[in-house]
Amino acid sequence: MSFALMILENVLRMAEENGARAVKKIRVEVGELLMVNPDQLEFCFRAISKNTPAENADLEIETLKAKSLCQSCGSELDSVHSRCSCGGWMEIRGGKEIVLRRIEMEVEDAQDRN
Repeated sequence: MSFALMILENVLRMAEENGARAVKKIRVEVGELLMVNPDQLEFCFRAISKNTPAENADLEIETLKAKSLCQSCGSELDSVHSRCSCGGWMEIRGGKEIVLRRIEMEVEDAQDRN
């Protein structure tokens, strides 16, 4: 629920800053290491966005793969490993993020604001 709330709070802040009547589409990228179920995230978002400008928004959720970087040889892997084939330790470089990538809004015309 906390990820859904964080997304909604940011979307509503952006909508208010831009004078939006409605939010049409939201695109979110979620790192796989956060272990977020996209269906559960969408369910929670729908529940808490009722009676807000984001209530009927199309929510697109993309899962980002985890990435690792070897501290010894610099090899990059599209997965999480503790050790590289060279024997070096791997540093996790991706898969732990949540990114609000795109928000499409219906915004008032400047004439409508007066």
